[in-house]
Amino acid sequence: MTMSFLYNTDWWISAATALAATSIPAFLKPVRVVHLLLATALWMAAILRIVLIEGALAAVTGGGVSLLWGLLLMLLSLLFSGLRQMANQRYS
Repeated sequence: MTMSFLYNTDWWISAATALAATSIPAFLKPVRVVHLLLATALWMAAILRIVLIEGALAAVTGGGVSLLWGLLLMLLSLLFSGLRQMANQRYS
């Protein structure tokens, strides 16, 4: 069970696409269902491409890293949004 997929350029391109897809909701101010569906479809397409090219281990790795990245960005977005809102309430 080696991680030889890390040497494959196609895996990196698909993983970057999955990372970009999970980053989309964090940068949108009003998060709408349509935007979430489009980001989910893009993420699923990238992960399915990884499955077809490299296999399940590569897909779990790429999907897990991208989902953790999306979660981290969303939490940071909520944190900075809350800090900005607190500052606006304090000085208004």
